[in-house]
Amino acid sequence: MKMHKLKEASIKAAIVLVPTYSMAYFTEKMVWVVPTLAAAGFFAGTISFSDENTTRRLEEDVDQSLDETLDSGSMLDEDADG
Repeated sequence: MKMHKLKEASIKAAIVLVPTYSMAYFTEKMVWVVPTLAAAGFFAGTISFSDENTTRRLEEDVDQSLDETLDSGSMLDEDADG
């Protein structure tokens, strides 16, 4: 598991560093390096190699679950105990 994380980090670093250093080498101007670094950083941040299922909750889902909790009275019971 630890080696998998190291491999993932190495790939992400390569995604950021290869375009950035290539742009610095070929253009010799910092004005092109900074945007390249930012764009590659965004791209590398979106990559995930894990198979974890992530449930993304929308604001409506949170409001609905809060309404259900309030309707059942479970939050009121907790406040009365504490």
